[in-house]
Amino acid sequence: MPQNVKKSELHLPEISPEVTESCLRDHDIKILQPRHGYRFSVDSLLLADFVRLRKYDHILDIGTGCGVISLVLAKKHSNVKIAALEIQKSLAGIAEKNIRLNHLDGQIALYESDLNRISEIFSAGIFDHVVTNPPYRSPVSGRLCKNSQEAFARHEILTDLDQILSAARHALHPGGRVSLIYPADRAARLLAGMHELSLEPKRLRMIHPDPNLPARLILVEGCKDAGEELRVLPPIFLNRC
Repeated sequence: MPQNVKKSELHLPEISPEVTESCLRDHDIKILQPRHGYRFSVDSLLLADFVRLRKYDHILDIGTGCGVISLVLAKKHSNVKIAALEIQKSLAGIAEKNIRLNHLDGQIALYESDLNRISEIFSAGIFDHVVTNPPYRSPVSGRLCKNSQEAFARHEILTDLDQILSAARHALHPGGRVSLIYPADRAARLLAGMHELSLEPKRLRMIHPDPNLPARLILVEGCKDAGEELRVLPPIFLNRC
């Protein structure tokens, strides 16, 4: 972690009994998650697999949740350093437990903070890569998740896409990259927002439930202050017929 990044002082709650433990055998990772609340989905694993890192990269994971993306990236790349940012105290506590449980506290630092304060926590341009699986459901369309923890993680209540992209731009140095996953039916908004902030989309991949159905998700990698040149990768089909 860069010397001018200081870890926030955390007051972590005890993990309640309402927590389950799962195992990602492909990565030899144990994951604690709320039994009732926000639980990571395949979206996070797809994003972690999509991310391209270089040796000694410094990475910012925005909205880390229980920390699954940071954990997978740290396991795959033993020489990177990761700052995992989470606003929800309960999830930040679980993420910290997961970091210690997997003996990755030498690679991952947990920051419990509001994205609005990113310029107070991190100096501009100190990260090589930003990763995020942002909340992308509108709070005014459809039904909110009944569990408040899950609602904050999945709906644009505490933050929105514009704020997340602005935070990514602040965090990255010129030529730094951002990787994220978003609903395919909102891809136009995502790509336009990235272009507007000069986080130019460079790689794109569509995720389909199966070969006969429209894409459900989109994976995008953007580069700060880069030129316009987009590479569209072959699609992923989660269920092949």
